[in-house]
Parts: sequence; C-alpha cells; structure tokens
Amino acid sequence: MRVAIVGGHNQDTYGKIFKKVGQVEIHFHDGIPKKNNKRNLEHLIKDVDYVIIVQGACSHTSMWDAKEAAKKCKKEVYFPRRLGLSSIVDQIARQSCSIIA
Repeated sequence: MRVAIVGGHNQDTYGKIFKKVGQVEIHFHDGIPKKNNKRNLEHLIKDVDYVIIVQGACSHTSMWDAKEAAKKCKKEVYFPRRLGLSSIVDQIARQSCSIIA
C-alpha cells in the first residue's frame, strides 16, 4: 500500500505509526507551498492508494492543491484535523483489509 501525507515534519513518526498496518510506502510533502506546487503534488499523489492531508500542519494553498490533485487522480482523501494520525491509520487498515478479503 502507498500513502501520500501532505503536511507536517515528522516523517519518522508517520512511518512508525504506519508500521502496524504492514507494508506501507509513504510519500511525503511538508505542506509548504513551493514553485510548481500543484504539479509536484499531482506527481506525488498519482501513484498512491490514499492521501492524508494534515490540516493543522499544512498551508491552505497546499491543502487545496492536494485536494485538486487527488480529485483529478481519483484518490480517496482523509483529513485529520490535528497531527495525531492513529485513527486515520486504523480506518485505512480496516478499509485495505476489507478490500483484500
């Protein structure tokens, strides 16, 4: 499973949280808008299974760009309102298990 996380600076922590799900490849964007932000986010999101936009750690510009890219790429988006991702990870784990079963 591949997951894109937009927002925050804790890549190592995100990796530890996702270990309980199993094999997860994390693609990361810090949520700070940069040159070619839309294109970079679309490139990041096009090859993942899920998109997580951490609203409390992401600029509005990057949030809207990521939402647009996810919609264009037909990817499901999760929006935790704070930095804690455990509930989102549990939801993704349940969903991916039901897809496999």
